[in-house]
Amino acid sequence: MERAYRAKETRKLVIFGILIFGILEMGFIRLVYPSHYTNYLLFIPLYFLLLGTSVLLVLSRMKRKRLHPGRAIARLMLFNVAQMLLSFLLMSCYYYFIDVQEHTVLITFSVFYIFFMCLKFFILYNIDKLHKIETKRLKDANKNT
Repeated sequence: MERAYRAKETRKLVIFGILIFGILEMGFIRLVYPSHYTNYLLFIPLYFLLLGTSVLLVLSRMKRKRLHPGRAIARLMLFNVAQMLLSFLLMSCYYYFIDVQEHTVLITFSVFYIFFMCLKFFILYNIDKLHKIETKRLKDANKNT
């Protein structure tokens, strides 16, 4: 299990993972609970697709700038708080402005949020693994010279 995914592979996995999970979740709701399905539920996978793309962009920008690990972690934590507040705002909009069944939206959003957090964990774990492989490769190269 020493495989670490490169940036292009990680982007594809994240984007296709969100799309496939969104299709499966919306299909499940439409087939099993057709009375609870509304077209507004389609905005949830779109929201997480945009959120996933923004996470990938932020991480690639931090990699390009070669930030100090402490600053990178602080920025990631700030980004996570911003995501949480944006998600809370979206849920509030669903609840107050759009007349849909709150339970369906809340459960759908929560399941997608948990899936998205697992994807973020995968991304950060992959970055850490790549960093360890790169560090080991540099140490081995320095020993050989």
